[in-house]
Amino acid sequence: MSPEDTDIGPDAENTVMSDSAEAQDLAPMTPDEIDALLDECDDRSRRCIEQLLSECAEAAESRQRALADFKNFQRRSTENELRMNLIASSSVLRAVLPVLDQLDMALQQDTTQVSSENILQGVQIVREEMDKVLLEQGVDRIEPEVGQEFDPTRHEAMLKQEVEGVESGHVTSLLQVGYCKSDQILRAAKVAVAP
Repeated sequence: MSPEDTDIGPDAENTVMSDSAEAQDLAPMTPDEIDALLDECDDRSRRCIEQLLSECAEAAESRQRALADFKNFQRRSTENELRMNLIASSSVLRAVLPVLDQLDMALQQDTTQVSSENILQGVQIVREEMDKVLLEQGVDRIEPEVGQEFDPTRHEAMLKQEVEGVESGHVTSLLQVGYCKSDQILRAAKVAVAP
């Protein structure tokens, strides 16, 4: 390629050199260079430069304070989130403790003196107590009935099962109850669905 084929003229080298010289001129000045420049300036220019230096220092301090405040905010937010999770889980755990006490009492029964019917009644009482605790915590059961339309947001299809009188895509049997709190599914109900 000949020099005539390029758009670079004879002044291009000077332009590149002057650009690099300008970049060096724009490099941050040392405090000694600033003091030397101030000594060379008239009073008005000196006041202007000193004011700009003062404002620059204030801006740098403000930035540092803002960064420190933000880091403190992040730390406090994390601590608050952990504290709120602990408070929420403690509330649920306190509600479950009486149910555990009832289970402990049931396990301490003398099996030679208690009938299986009594044990079954005790388990039923504990189950009712647990349902009460869940209800107090805002937890609802998901129990789709046979023939109800399958809802993939609330149900989990475990198998296909053909049942007379049940349309395709509808629940044929409930395999395991699901649970939700408000609109959050804690566990989807496991169901069989008609093919």
